[in-house]
Amino acid sequence: MNATKKVLYINGIMLLLPFALSAQETHSIFGKILNQEGRIISNATVSINEGNTTKTSKDGSFKFETPVQYPAQLMIDAKGYPGSHITLDSLSYDDKNGITIRLAENQTHIQEVLITARRNNSYLTNNLELGGKFSGNLKDLPQSVSIVSSEFMEDRQAYTTREVAQDLAGVTTASSYDDLIIRGFKSGYETGIRLVNGLRSGYSYGNSYYRSPLTINLESVSVLKGPGASLFGDITPGGTINMVTKKPLETQKGSINFSVGSFQTIRTSIDLGGPLDKEKKILYRLNAGYEDSKTFRNVNQQKNFMIAPSFTFKPFDGTQVDIDLVYDQFHGYLDRGMGLRNNDFYALPRSFTLSQPSDFYNTKTLSFSARLNQKLTHNLSLNASYMKSIYQEDVNEHRTLNSYADAPTNTIMNMRFFDRHGKDYTDNSVVYLKWDLPGSTIQHHLIAGVDYSQYEGDSNNQQREARQQKIDGKIVPLTFDLNNPTYTTHDLSNYVWLPQGNYPFLSPYKTTGIYVQDQISFAERLKLILGLRHEHYYSETVSSADRYHATQNAWLPRIGLTYQVNDQINYFASYSQGFAPVGANFIQNYQDYGADKAFTAEHSFQIETGLKTGFFKNQLQMDLSLFQIERKNMLIATGEISTTGFPVYRQSGQAVSKGIELDIRGQLTKEFQIMGNYTFNKTEVKSSSIASEVGQALPGAPKNMASMWLKYVFSTTALKGLGFGAGVYYVDTRRMDNSIGKDGSGNALWGKWPSYTTVNAAVYYHIGKMKMAVNVSNLFDTYYFLGGFDYTRGFPGAPRNVTVSVGYSF
Repeated sequence: MNATKKVLYINGIMLLLPFALSAQETHSIFGKILNQEGRIISNATVSINEGNTTKTSKDGSFKFETPVQYPAQLMIDAKGYPGSHITLDSLSYDDKNGITIRLAENQTHIQEVLITARRNNSYLTNNLELGGKFSGNLKDLPQSVSIVSSEFMEDRQAYTTREVAQDLAGVTTASSYDDLIIRGFKSGYETGIRLVNGLRSGYSYGNSYYRSPLTINLESVSVLKGPGASLFGDITPGGTINMVTKKPLETQKGSINFSVGSFQTIRTSIDLGGPLDKEKKILYRLNAGYEDSKTFRNVNQQKNFMIAPSFTFKPFDGTQVDIDLVYDQFHGYLDRGMGLRNNDFYALPRSFTLSQPSDFYNTKTLSFSARLNQKLTHNLSLNASYMKSIYQEDVNEHRTLNSYADAPTNTIMNMRFFDRHGKDYTDNSVVYLKWDLPGSTIQHHLIAGVDYSQYEGDSNNQQREARQQKIDGKIVPLTFDLNNPTYTTHDLSNYVWLPQGNYPFLSPYKTTGIYVQDQISFAERLKLILGLRHEHYYSETVSSADRYHATQNAWLPRIGLTYQVNDQINYFASYSQGFAPVGANFIQNYQDYGADKAFTAEHSFQIETGLKTGFFKNQLQMDLSLFQIERKNMLIATGEISTTGFPVYRQSGQAVSKGIELDIRGQLTKEFQIMGNYTFNKTEVKSSSIASEVGQALPGAPKNMASMWLKYVFSTTALKGLGFGAGVYYVDTRRMDNSIGKDGSGNALWGKWPSYTTVNAAVYYHIGKMKMAVNVSNLFDTYYFLGGFDYTRGFPGAPRNVTVSVGYSF
């Protein structure tokens, strides 16, 4: 029986379990009611079957004297908390230990005061859900997590995840791709795993890394700092991006939004949700959006379209199935940045591009995910999830060969042309058991499971490359004159093609992780997390003939604790290890990548400690963390290209990143929202294959970065519904990825991207179910660079631009 049949067989048994359970016996109902932070809720009203009523005592406990039969309906009403309704049966109730109920604070009153159509105007997000692997209050997680909500993304008119990177502490962009620096380390292309609802997705790995995910269907975007590999396997040590999608709704709601802006930009989006049946056992959510923009870059217009339906099925008590579909289509150009003439950052306009009118970049992304949550007993549940992502692209592009034809004058760039047509597939399945063991002083929350994921390119993928062309019978190199740029439609029949190279360059892989984790609570104040994972990584070379196979294994431990000092302050500390394998291509065919020996897997670890605090009745969260990360055998692209078309890599010895982060999110009052962060991050190369690199900072890693966004909306007086937003963003200087040459002694030299500060502002007006906004980005029109690789590839940030939006909720 193969693995798929086994999973279906197990799930079928689980779905039949509720019918096999007896419901004829009577049961004495008792329990305790707490808030999400484990504090007692006294004087709450508890009723059963809309009849007998009691109240919780000073220790939060309650008990009904008269036994009842299953199923029983338990209702809780507590001041400051939303009303709760729970069905008690043999799956959800334990006759011996009773039931412990945790209530989340009610914040819905905010929307009525501000007369907005949104469920909650606050930027505060207290809870984190990682596909069930961790579920609970952020203050109880011994790890730093920065998070932005859909409300914040809407207020900022952020259309892609890259646009909110600056608002995540310790995160900055490295280019216009889905290319981020997290606590000093790059996340993208080879090991930039992006999670969707805690599942490894196809985003940012391989060629999909050239586009950032859209935010149309996202409820939040967060970054889990540090390796975290005990839960998610091979990921970069700086951290992991997790995207949480919008979930189906139990009440019918909807909204539609239109916006226009600079660079001939038009956008529209719709968000609908609600039940499909009277019993609310089938729920749905539909998010869709469209964008048409010329962008601020020449020869770079683009069209985006996304549709993302999702469904939740609740056929029986204790059974829930969630299904998500996402289809994303893009037509436009692949922005490869710009060359810097004479090494002068500001010699050319920000709109300057190397693309040609005949170029194109068209992509389609399709993902499907399904998740089953099945209660087996009152404290044991089975979780099974699966996600499949398919990425397809068709590309014609003129791009730099990462060198100048007239160095060191640097005005004429060597070019190459790609004609590429490819498709790749990413699969991820997760099965685990979650076992909650309540106790009077010690509680255990155990998970044990297996993850399996694989990535491969289609066998029909094709790529050809040209670096020369025929002109008047002569073969001449492809070049681009930065002083006299030429934009025209090119005749590809005149191009001289290199021998067919392998595509893609990334090795197909399969990886399996077996893990166990225990969240232990001691008397509600002290919480301990212990985790261990074994990762088995298998990959093979791309070549179809005489394929070479490679395996790598690693044990990945994790330990962390939190201690509740008082109602406002939690102390935390943690240690975790990371692992990033190398593909079979880098082991067997290392010469193709410019190495003189096989590459090896990298290892890392992080030590972190700090405080998580809550102020203004825990409506404003402030986290302070100190961290140190060490990484060995880091794989680094040099920027050079071999004659066979392969990128040249090197492997550094050891690098260290340490620093301090301050992260603020939430509200000072119901009218005043705040998001802010500051990071001091000192990175250093401790050993390297290039002697002069020792002592240097890591590429793209700023020592200082900070952002702040404030929003105030009037709730009284004649200005009711009027609001203002303002923010500032600062990034320090950063070292370039690639060496820019050598000094007189032959030592490698690196350039630096200049520091920059940008200011953003917004005006809002809410009236009834309608909302209007005007957003101005880069208010003072600063010329700055997101980052880049070297003087041949810099990525300028957008000039001042305005977006006007109108939305209606129903």
